[in-house]
Amino acid sequence: MQVQKRTMRLVMRAQQKQKRSLRLVAKPALRVYAYTSAVLLLTFLITFFYFNFSNPQNARGAPGFHGAKTVSSANTKINEYTSITADATAGASTITVASSSLNANARFSGSLAAGELVMIIQMQGATITTTNDSTYGTVSSYINCGKYEFDEVSAIPNGTSITLSKPLKNSYTASCKTQVVRVPRYTKLTVNAGASVIADAWNGVSGGIVSIEANDTIVINGTIDVSGKGFRGGRVKTTNNSLNPQGDRVNWKNTNTKNGGEKGEGIAGDWTYLSSNGGQYNRGAPANGGGGGNAHNGAGGGGSNVGSVAAWTGKGNPDVSNSNYITAWDLETPPIASQVSSGGGRGGYSMSQDLTHNPLVTGPNNALWGADSRYNKGGFGGHTLDTLGSRIFMGGGGGAGDANDGTGTDGSPGGGIVYLMAKAISGTGSISANGTSNPGTTGPGGADGASGGGGGGTIILYTYGGNISNLTLNTIGGKGGNQDQTTWPDEAEGPGGGGGGGYIVVTNNFGLTTNASGGKGGTTNSAAIALFSPNGATDGGSGISVNNSNIIPYSSNNPLPISLIFFNALFFNESVYLTWATASEKENDVFNIERSSDAVNFESIAQQKGAGNSN
Repeated sequence: MQVQKRTMRLVMRAQQKQKRSLRLVAKPALRVYAYTSAVLLLTFLITFFYFNFSNPQNARGAPGFHGAKTVSSANTKINEYTSITADATAGASTITVASSSLNANARFSGSLAAGELVMIIQMQGATITTTNDSTYGTVSSYINCGKYEFDEVSAIPNGTSITLSKPLKNSYTASCKTQVVRVPRYTKLTVNAGASVIADAWNGVSGGIVSIEANDTIVINGTIDVSGKGFRGGRVKTTNNSLNPQGDRVNWKNTNTKNGGEKGEGIAGDWTYLSSNGGQYNRGAPANGGGGGNAHNGAGGGGSNVGSVAAWTGKGNPDVSNSNYITAWDLETPPIASQVSSGGGRGGYSMSQDLTHNPLVTGPNNALWGADSRYNKGGFGGHTLDTLGSRIFMGGGGGAGDANDGTGTDGSPGGGIVYLMAKAISGTGSISANGTSNPGTTGPGGADGASGGGGGGTIILYTYGGNISNLTLNTIGGKGGNQDQTTWPDEAEGPGGGGGGGYIVVTNNFGLTTNASGGKGGTTNSAAIALFSPNGATDGGSGISVNNSNIIPYSSNNPLPISLIFFNALFFNESVYLTWATASEKENDVFNIERSSDAVNFESIAQQKGAGNSN
């Protein structure tokens, strides 16, 4: 039986005759071949002063494929997107896609080719609880949602297939909105001051992601911005609906638009999915999407991203900056002034119509307020997600407020994803994946419940050996919508909940400024509630910003049949002496030693017997 064997190429370049130390510029990550014997290619030449065994990039097939790039214009788009159309299982080397050219917008000089890089990521597909109570929307299983990897293209067999250089690490489900992103492979990227890189907005199938690889450096003096490019907010009602006179005080999910605002989109799925699982309307939050406000004129909750799952309550974080506010919050049952929640902020109370009562004395859920009794029926804030160590997500969309007078607006979209890979990343600019702030109720009167802000997105910065420095990174939740009452001073509706903060991960941090805070809840300007402008709307919780040097973006996990302890090369007396040791070997026949003067053409000069199988 033939045994699958693998190749690792180690390249050392000669640059200065007077310098005698060796530099090793490539290591594990490395092409996998089927041979009858395992081969370790050791290419050695003299170079300058340090021995670097940390760059997996140079061993990949075509780093720098697209040359150097300078972005000098605003709103430049550099990625292309397609979707997979058949399930892909871990270990597979070919994926089926809608279009393998990946150049629908002519952002590249030609169609996808061998040697290029793609990002594969499943956007949705988590399962949620659908009980009609406050637990609605809790993630019961992520399945493959949030899994991703980068892989090099080996071949394009036809218009709907892509063959990959490495077998897939993960399995992906086509119906759960798995997309393939074409990733430019620059030698160096510079984004000039005043210029910006953006993504196509998520459209329910693809988009929302900026991903770039650079063989050398990425310098951002302008911006990379995917704010508002993530999951979509709940859609406001477009018709003037008749309403239950008492409003909907019971349901967390509903199939009837007359009973509440639409929920925001998140990792569970879009509105078609939510409708098929009990209803796309009302206050329950579907995973990281914000809940819609219940009728009559309850406000939408904010979307969310990652954080402490155990700390989520759905009620958000009350604004306690004013002593009056604390008094008003504590009239809720139970009191929430001192409560803290991760995830999105909650939407504000339903409609009231009264000038004779004081919100610091008369709490919500009281018929004395008239109209719909100022019930506490705003949409819950989006649930907090768990990365499970390596998954990433876009920010959830804000829920829509309940609207019946034509002055409401859609819930706001969440932030998208930025994923950069380079030797070093720096600059005086910024990278943002913020949730969008909601514009609030608009038009004459402002007599509808406002909608929620979008959850912050995700930023991942990966470097192999170099620093990440000076930049400003933002994944801030969007502000909830204000309720701007301009016609009836005795009337008030709910303001929107703030979006939760997003996720920032860097492999190192040299002077970065990071912000993953939650968005503020909206306010009302109604004279009837002047002493308590939040009127039940709360702020979103903070996301997560961390340093993690263990990110492994590329598909290859363990490319060699050996575990290498060290490899040393010593120049002495016009010769190069090579020594290495392994911790273990699996079916390893020989190490084949080759040399090259140009790191392209190689000749074999010796073989060293392998240990076969050893520990």
